[in-house]
Amino acid sequence: MNSLQIKDKKAELKKRALELIDTCKTEIRDFTSAEADEYNSIKVQIEELNDELRKIDESLNADNKTNKSFNKNNTNMEFRLIKAINDIANNRNLDETASAVIEKGAEEMRKAGLSSEGQILLPTEQRAVISVATEGEDVVETELTSILEPLRAKNVLVNAGATFLTGLVGDVQVPVMAGSNVTWEGETDAAKDGAGSFSNVKLSPKRLTCYVDVSKQFLVQDSLDAENLIKRDIVNAINSKLESTILGSAAGSATQPKGIFNVASGDSLKSIANYGDICNLEADVEDANVNGECKYVMSNKAKAALRGMIKGTNNTGMVYEHNAVDGTEAFNTSNVEGKNIAFGDFSNLAIGQWGSIDLVVDPFSQAVNGKVRLVVNAYFDAKVLRDGAIAVGTVA
Repeated sequence: MNSLQIKDKKAELKKRALELIDTCKTEIRDFTSAEADEYNSIKVQIEELNDELRKIDESLNADNKTNKSFNKNNTNMEFRLIKAINDIANNRNLDETASAVIEKGAEEMRKAGLSSEGQILLPTEQRAVISVATEGEDVVETELTSILEPLRAKNVLVNAGATFLTGLVGDVQVPVMAGSNVTWEGETDAAKDGAGSFSNVKLSPKRLTCYVDVSKQFLVQDSLDAENLIKRDIVNAINSKLESTILGSAAGSATQPKGIFNVASGDSLKSIANYGDICNLEADVEDANVNGECKYVMSNKAKAALRGMIKGTNNTGMVYEHNAVDGTEAFNTSNVEGKNIAFGDFSNLAIGQWGSIDLVVDPFSQAVNGKVRLVVNAYFDAKVLRDGAIAVGTVA
């Protein structure tokens, strides 16, 4: 077989292995003896095919030492999170690339003034440059895409326009400008200082932690699909916790941000029973002299209720149509409680992130279930920068 035929055969074998694993996951059971034999046979066949590919590569590159070295270095530069987790879970040494990636993550933690707990530290710079050098070889650099990139695309608050600040160091004072001081004066009177006044809102790193349980059988996969799946699970876990906290009603503390639906003691969320209440909610933001582009963020139940709410007795249109509330773009998520709804300029919501993503690989607590637990630690904070920039209520 040529290299193309070998790769096609490997793809077929990997597909069958994933089918076996998915069947067990769906039926919540272990392999049968026949399935275990088939799975082990697939692993042996894949290793044999890998040997054939290596022989073909060595033959092709035998007369070109420079190209051989180049290919070797580029192979070393490929960082696989799933492999790093599997190596740690099985008490194996990490390869040079994984070690370089983790050192870059540790550097981010030190820079942010934070301590780390996990064996894996994933850099969060948008394009982290990783340098790898092995004995007798040149230093090679590569760009590693931040694991937070998918979170930016997925987070409903960022989509609504929230300001997402990454790579922060220590407590951060975010400046907020108040309106300019403009006055009427006599013809010859001295003009007063018309400069706007500034205040500050402090963001402090707060530890967000969650965990993901991964099957040991899944960790032996080496496909790109498996790599992307495990990264997606980590991002989803972080995003869900971050969204539900910011879009919650907690009072906030030294260990977690205040939810935007938290209201003053003795007060309650404004009731939205009709189209007029929607207009009043928007007016509250306009009265605060918010000039940015406003959006809606709401729960799935609030969306359903607004889809059935008419604009008025003489109007057949509904409040919510075509992913918008009366023409204003609206986002919905299950991370908003009840029928809560928020309207405003979300660029006035600052979400800060510090350091790297800290992963603790725990092969023991779920060992009886054939799983490895990944404990995720990340540092975030979030605050609304201007009072009145976001108005909240609940659909009656």
